Amino acid sequence: MSLPLVETFYSLQGEGSCVGRPSVFIRLGGCNFKCVGFGVRANIEGQEFVGCDSIYAVRPNAKWQYLKNAEDLLAKLPPHNLESLPLIVLTGGEPSLHFKNPILLKALQILHERGHTLWVESNGSVFFDFSPPLDSLHFTLSPKLSFSGEQTPLKPLQHILDNALEVVFKFVLKSPTDIQEVQALLKNLRFKTPPLIYLMPLAIDQESLQEGLESLASVCLAHGYSLGQRLHIQLWGNAPGR
Repeated sequence: MSLPLVETFYSLQGEGSCVGRPSVFIRLGGCNFKCVGFGVRANIEGQEFVGCDSIYAVRPNAKWQYLKNAEDLLAKLPPHNLESLPLIVLTGGEPSLHFKNPILLKALQILHERGHTLWVESNGSVFFDFSPPLDSLHFTLSPKLSFSGEQTPLKPLQHILDNALEVVFKFVLKSPTDIQEVQALLKNLRFKTPPLIYLMPLAIDQESLQEGLESLASVCLAHGYSLGQRLHIQLWGNAPGR
């Protein structure tokens, strides 16, 4: 068995409830969604694909590394300030596809024992058991709206809500009218406590990001949701590894 690794990098968290916090990102390969409605084009080994802004982690390519053990993954983590215990952010692709992989599970257990807080960025569409170390994970869920060309089923979302240590939501909206779909989805879920919800614009550069933030500000105020930053785009554009 192996674990497909796309990249690791040390940066500031750009989205969700931990914006601005130093974080070590582990991006795994593979996804169960294509999200062609996001409209981002990328050339991968001579073929053009359309999808999300991390499409290079969705479509397998020669740049991925296939790790054979947890020690190999831990050795790939970039230099960072160990004393600050940066967040560990598992992203993709869809990282929960690998939640039965013993290589990943062992690495997560070691990182948890070292004192790191573990976050997962997920579309919330995969059902898995919350056995250790998965019971120590915090989740940022980004259910996909219909414009993406995908649909996140409710049962896996509810399972995560019922069992995860912490859950926040971030929705990518193409238009302010997408709020109706957000509300319809949330209405069909059960929450232990009122959820923390971020709305973010579909954007891959500073100009479109600013326009999108301005268009969603009034929506957030009207519905009591938080306006989600995309700090990494503000700082570095859509550059991989930032």
